[in-house]
Amino acid sequence: MKTTLLFGVHMHQPVDNLFEAVENAVKSCYGPFFKLLSRYDTFKFALHSSGWILRYIKDNHADIFEDIKKCNIEFFTGGYYEPVLASIDKESQIAQIQQLNEFIYENFKQRPKGLWLTERVWDDNIISSLKQCGVLYSIVDDYHLYSSGIKDIDGFYTTEEAGDKLSLFPVNKDLRYAIPFWQVDDAIHVIENKECAIIFDDLEKFGLWPKTYELVYESGWLKEFIEHVLASKEIESRHFNEYFEQNSSKGLVYLQDVSYFEMNEWSLKKIDIEKYERYGKLLADDSMQFLRGGLWKNFFLKYSESNRIHKRMMEFRQLKSDFFYKLQTNDVFWHGAFGGIYLPNLRDNAYRYLVECENASSTQGIEVKDVEMTGYAQIKIPTENMIFRFSCKGGSLIEFDDRENLFNYQNTLMRREEFYHENLLTSKEDTEQTKGVQTIHNIKHTIDENIKKQIYFDTYERLSFMDFISSDFLPEKFIGGDFHTAKDFSKEVFKENISNQTLIFEHENLIKQYNFINNGFDFDFELNFEGTYTYILEINLHFAHYDDLLLNNILVQDKGVMIAKEFVFKDAYGKRDIAILFDEPKKLSYFLIKTFSQSESGFDSIVQGISMAFTTDFMDKASIKGKIVCQK
Repeated sequence: MKTTLLFGVHMHQPVDNLFEAVENAVKSCYGPFFKLLSRYDTFKFALHSSGWILRYIKDNHADIFEDIKKCNIEFFTGGYYEPVLASIDKESQIAQIQQLNEFIYENFKQRPKGLWLTERVWDDNIISSLKQCGVLYSIVDDYHLYSSGIKDIDGFYTTEEAGDKLSLFPVNKDLRYAIPFWQVDDAIHVIENKECAIIFDDLEKFGLWPKTYELVYESGWLKEFIEHVLASKEIESRHFNEYFEQNSSKGLVYLQDVSYFEMNEWSLKKIDIEKYERYGKLLADDSMQFLRGGLWKNFFLKYSESNRIHKRMMEFRQLKSDFFYKLQTNDVFWHGAFGGIYLPNLRDNAYRYLVECENASSTQGIEVKDVEMTGYAQIKIPTENMIFRFSCKGGSLIEFDDRENLFNYQNTLMRREEFYHENLLTSKEDTEQTKGVQTIHNIKHTIDENIKKQIYFDTYERLSFMDFISSDFLPEKFIGGDFHTAKDFSKEVFKENISNQTLIFEHENLIKQYNFINNGFDFDFELNFEGTYTYILEINLHFAHYDDLLLNNILVQDKGVMIAKEFVFKDAYGKRDIAILFDEPKKLSYFLIKTFSQSESGFDSIVQGISMAFTTDFMDKASIKGKIVCQK
């Protein structure tokens, strides 16, 4: 009996990703892939693409769109802007899937029966939504079945929720790692040893991942693979819908709320990842079902910045606008082998959609609510030009939105110690010879020793109007975050009091008063703390570009110190001045917040914001008054 090859590829870019990034993907991957596959109309395969990138290709690369039409494709559906379905409300699930269904039917005259499950994040609650959209089967990972005690993954299974039925095709991990990284003969051998070989994976592996363009196209891997399959007497490529209609389910299964194995690991905290890997080495292969890792939603616990965007998005569930659906895209919410939450442009996009939701919302008054579900309230103060949000924890500024520019100047990110940092900081140059091209999951990276010295980790989130008292503050200690604190108010929960356009936070040692105007606010802080110390007012701001950012008409450096009453940032990108004004001169120590994060191409050093410490020496009492404004 021939092996059935169910071959599928998934094409995705973060919504409104950088133009050069999208064009590079089109040039290096999407264009050559479909050009080649269009020549083999007897090779059957499946394609899922987020709707917006298909629209982009149609509008900007008509020749590639025509090549797609020439291919022998079964189209899979999903959310138009590729949300993780389990992270959004039911109405949005249905609306996003239907939007992609309509685009596929309009352009390719197919009504999809299969669904690509974004990041293979499973949750039973999506089944009823899929049924309403005409979905009969979904792609999952083989690990979904293994973690539920199923060993046989050659074929499809059936699951249900409250009587709503859905079939499940598990992607084979061996094939996921073999294609296109192994020699063609070796990959073919893996396929031939299966009754039903299921591969459905990132199209970006075929040209966009490191060294794959040379392998797949210049060395002819993909051409050789396709021709080998078509010439084989042992393999038959088929569409999923053909196999589904002509074969029976292998039986009923109920899945754990997991994703693929690597994602389950990435969603854990660093200390838990270390344990996870240690336990994994102790377990036999047939016991892996008992090692499940974390839920995808744990990223909201792991990254407060991710949780903030997600919970803010959920405030606008009744809006149902295009920018609301764009805000639901998955990329900005997580991090693993890809940049995700570490990429400022993705967070900027998310806040752009969020401010568009705010501008379109009918609710414009002051709100006091624990939107982020952290256990303490956040206060939103909208004005004509701005939106400010504060947290009762620390009495700090957590959002600083320019309504016209659709930009959040508080979109910073703290420097976290990630699971990969320890190996990176202790690694030496890899001289081991490796056969073939490595996947992004097992490429070994090294970094320069001088760069290692620039890697710091924070113990608190980089917000604004955070207050510290120290006896040994120095600018160089501020960069590393290792100055001693006699009092850290950022961890304290303040009592809030609101009257008209005035917000007051009260603590036994510190009273913080904010008075709001259209484009900013005055601040007046009164501190009582016995002894002789230095009071540090920390403000962290985010800008889109740092190469041309000016502070008091001087180009911002990696770090600096200055004394003044007025500190004015000239933001060339946003055509705004952000002015921080005090009633008396302050010493400013600042540095650029740099993270060093893993990505598909290796490791990226990224500026996440500028951190500023305004210091005041005092004895027993201190008074700090000033203003922050955003002006054209």
